[in-house]
Amino acid sequence: MQRVNRGALIDGLKLEISNSFPFLQGETFDEWISRANQLLNPSQRAMLAASIGKVQRKLVAARSTQKRTWIATARLEFQPGRRHACFICGEFESIVQAHHVVPLNEQFEHGFDKADHEFEWLCPNHHAIVHLCIDHSASSQSLGRRVAPSMADVPLGHFDKLWDLIGRSGRTTPRPHQLGASRSAASPRSSARTP
Repeated sequence: MQRVNRGALIDGLKLEISNSFPFLQGETFDEWISRANQLLNPSQRAMLAASIGKVQRKLVAARSTQKRTWIATARLEFQPGRRHACFICGEFESIVQAHHVVPLNEQFEHGFDKADHEFEWLCPNHHAIVHLCIDHSASSQSLGRRVAPSMADVPLGHFDKLWDLIGRSGRTTPRPHQLGASRSAASPRSSARTP
């Protein structure tokens, strides 16, 4: 199950259990758990555990909805302009895809207020390879096993640009001009092609 904000979980839990086993004034979550373990019988503790699970599921659902909405809004405002050849291989202008340097999913998870629309045009093959390499849900070992066959076909001359782009995707904070509401809807777009 996804992690939820501990403060939001405690606030939701206080509302959910206000009539059955309320928090005492100034009591922390850990103190409340300790008190429940001392005072309640196993079936009452099971009911509290079920309440914690219920609140957690509500919070996960709300965050999931918020995330989908944030990403949909970011996609609607994204205007990449005219296509260019692939940033990695310099080919396939007619079928390139716009790749957000920091994927929108990651931007949301790292708390970006506004979407960062820095992007590069990538052919479908290089787009897939980049996403294989930046997938944070996989372990290093499984990621390596999954990426290695794709990398075997990448010409040596493309590695520098590929690793540059993969490295740029690891940014976990917005650039300074993207903080707060002062950022305009028109985002800087990557147009320069580095040799």
